[in-house]
Amino acid sequence: MHKRLKVVLYGNSLFLAGVKAVLEEHADLDVTQVDVSLPDAEHRLLAAQPDVVVFDLTAPHALRGISLLRGQPNLPLIGLNANDNTVLVLSARSYEPSTVSDLARVIRAQIGSPEAELSNP
Repeated sequence: MHKRLKVVLYGNSLFLAGVKAVLEEHADLDVTQVDVSLPDAEHRLLAAQPDVVVFDLTAPHALRGISLLRGQPNLPLIGLNANDNTVLVLSARSYEPSTVSDLARVIRAQIGSPEAELSNP
């Protein structure tokens, strides 16, 4: 059996509650929701040891989700925008391209191209 991916929905919007209900139908996902308005919300989120964090880009607390990148640079964040049906994948990984070819590899890595062979500094 494959490892279940730990997904934390960071927020308390009705939109995220609906997303949670649908994601829970996927057997390979272990989905929990953390109410961002709680004083210990960030602690609860990190204690869950998520593989990915999903948050509502249109919610007033969206910047709190983005701030997680500072302390957890390898934790993928996925921002959802129900207003225009977009998904924004954020990463704090940094690269030091010294040539345009290096930059091209960074671009390929961000879109999942097999030609991307990157090493982080």
